[in-house]
Amino acid sequence: MALTRRGVLAGSAAGGLLLAAGPAGAKTNMVFAHGVASGDPHADSVLLWTRVTDPAHGPVSGTWEMAEDELFTRIAARRSFSTSAARDHTVKVIASGLKAGREYFYRFRALDSVSAIGRAKTLPTGRIDRLDIVLACCAMYMFGEFHAYRAIADREAVDLILFVGDYIYEYGANSMAALMDVRAIEPTHDTVTLADYRARYAQWRRDPALRDAHARASWICMWDDHEIANDDWMHGAQHHDPAANGDWELRKAAAVQAYLEWMPIRDPDTADPYGITRSFAFGDLATLALPETRLKARQQQLSLAKDLDWHVVDRRGSGERVISDPAELKTLDLKALPQGVTREPDVAAFRRKLADPAREMIGAEQCAWLADELKAHKDARRPWFLFGSATIVSSYVYPDLTKFPNGKAALAPMYALTRYGLPLLNVDSWDGYAGERDKLYDQFEKSGANLLVLSGDSHMAWINEPHRGERRIGLELSASTLTGPSIGELLLPSGPVGEAFVHDNRDICWCDTNAVGFVTVSLTRERVEADFVRVLTPRQAIGKLDIARHASARIAEDGLSGWEIS
Repeated sequence: MALTRRGVLAGSAAGGLLLAAGPAGAKTNMVFAHGVASGDPHADSVLLWTRVTDPAHGPVSGTWEMAEDELFTRIAARRSFSTSAARDHTVKVIASGLKAGREYFYRFRALDSVSAIGRAKTLPTGRIDRLDIVLACCAMYMFGEFHAYRAIADREAVDLILFVGDYIYEYGANSMAALMDVRAIEPTHDTVTLADYRARYAQWRRDPALRDAHARASWICMWDDHEIANDDWMHGAQHHDPAANGDWELRKAAAVQAYLEWMPIRDPDTADPYGITRSFAFGDLATLALPETRLKARQQQLSLAKDLDWHVVDRRGSGERVISDPAELKTLDLKALPQGVTREPDVAAFRRKLADPAREMIGAEQCAWLADELKAHKDARRPWFLFGSATIVSSYVYPDLTKFPNGKAALAPMYALTRYGLPLLNVDSWDGYAGERDKLYDQFEKSGANLLVLSGDSHMAWINEPHRGERRIGLELSASTLTGPSIGELLLPSGPVGEAFVHDNRDICWCDTNAVGFVTVSLTRERVEADFVRVLTPRQAIGKLDIARHASARIAEDGLSGWEIS
């Protein structure tokens, strides 16, 4: 069924669509227990994926075939494959020589068994009038059922699924004191070794809803941080302790190897192991550019604990004076300052650090690549330029959370910091690399492209209009977590916090801090339409879904309009 606003609201008397967790009906194929997938489509080819479960754990050979019809009476390609334990018995093949803009059906055969049938669509060439995308990210198996994946699998209108990161999470069992797991995970400890990461992917992919979502349409994927470890960068991660987890480079290599084995993505050149930067052209309608933002160039994130300086301000007289003399500071008890003297963060200095143009997330090489992509896009005269980003591009600060009465007492120090108009968790996103973001804004503005950013990561849902001063750079849709928990549930007070984000930030048009779900995006030559599909019962066996918001915008003679939200 098509998951439309009308269809969802008609799904039950309570105004939601009900979905059951678990299988869609078929028994699990034990040889192909992890299903099939396709990804990274080109106009004449597409990558196909499966895994063979061999009780003997030896080398396995088989065949794959692709057809123009679901009954496989018109075979388009048929080839053999082989795999072994060296690549965890996963299979990745390129089906080539295909027709552009065509849906195909594919399957695998091995060990006297036949896989489920998957669907894949090659990229169109020439004129097209519509493109339907599902935007998704952040699936925490241990904290919620995969109801969102079931809804994606059941959709009728899907040209591709754009997954912008956090396909798995590295955390061990019951990693959050405030929230217990609802599903056991494998392994029960943090993923560190190649065997750990392989086991984690294998468990995710045994879930019937995720298997069916992969079989439904081709995916275009990008990793973010949790495929390795939280807040990772080139040479480390917030959630990597060398004393406990060993050498970072070994862990990184293991995580990347498992990702490339298990995900439907074309392998990078061996000389550029993190080179999964890529772009896709959808006929004459849209270009999608997808940079790598973690391992190629990202410098370490700034942190409030380490990089936010504090000073003592004296307002006892007619003016305001920063006390900087060491001798005078020694006379003060910072825990019991006199009235009129306060200890405050140096917000201006911290913002200068964030805006340092030398701080990089994607680096000069990828910036040059993006400039070339924008030029090619302009030459092709496509209406839409899609920028896929693992993290939010738009700028925002946290509203003053001390104004909300129902906060979490343990988080009072964090709430106190929000009085100063600072980015908090988003120092890991483009707000933490504002100088390099300005370079991207230069390129976007010079190109004249109709920019639509498709992003994720924050565990909140957003409809944004990124600005540079008074000028709107483009539009942004940002997906929340597929499973929960949301940031609202974990960290924020109850109350209209989303509205406060909107009030305090020019770039933010709508924010749902408690959102769980995904976004559907439909592009035509003149308009973009988006629905924020919300999972209301992420930790229950029966999934109830509705549509939280609808957003639309149009291309006018003078450029992109702003969002219309309903």
